[in-house]
Amino acid sequence: MRFEPSKTGAQRLLAEKLRAEGISFTENQWLEGWEVDLFLSRYYLVIELDGFYHLSAKQQEKDLAKDRRLQAAGYHVLRFTNSQVYQDWKSCLAQIKNVINNQERQVKKGAQVASGPTQWQEQLAAIKKKLTAAEENNQT
Repeated sequence: MRFEPSKTGAQRLLAEKLRAEGISFTENQWLEGWEVDLFLSRYYLVIELDGFYHLSAKQQEKDLAKDRRLQAAGYHVLRFTNSQVYQDWKSCLAQIKNVINNQERQVKKGAQVASGPTQWQEQLAAIKKKLTAAEENNQT
């Protein structure tokens, strides 16, 4: 028998909206020793949904430790309260899309290959040309 954590209404609502946008994710995934509510693996994005339980000082300390550990491992972490999701899911979705779009731009930017020689290659070629010319002058 496998343990299936219960999903809050806010988690179900946000998951529904993500699916409607064609954004793939997994729910209640374990990462770095922590269970996360929603995980968008393609973007290394973790989404946490916080209910009233997360208002206690003790839980906020745990949440901060969790966020730091995930961020140190290279994940982006977004946190929304259940109220934010219920009252303004469009804004939550916009923030998620913003992270996704920025990630895609960074990947595309990083994947670009510069055409032609780089500045250091041009400088090296100029030095080589001077050395070759100097050698030719010394041999004559």
